[in-house]
Amino acid sequence: MNKFLVVVLSILGGVEVVFYIFTPVIIAALWISVVGLVNWTSYFIYGVGLLATLFRAIKIGFLNK
Repeated sequence: MNKFLVVVLSILGGVEVVFYIFTPVIIAALWISVVGLVNWTSYFIYGVGLLATLFRAIKIGFLNK
């Protein structure tokens, strides 16, 4: 495999990891932008999104070891 292809695949892998980690926060932010912070459910969804992001970051961190 030549170096150019390795660089392209490395960049695509990094982009995939970033989207994998931040997808729950993005979904929660979209929910809040549509509905707003009117009830406790909006705060709950945002909290679950943050916890899911934290879990995914820890999971990826342990995969590197």
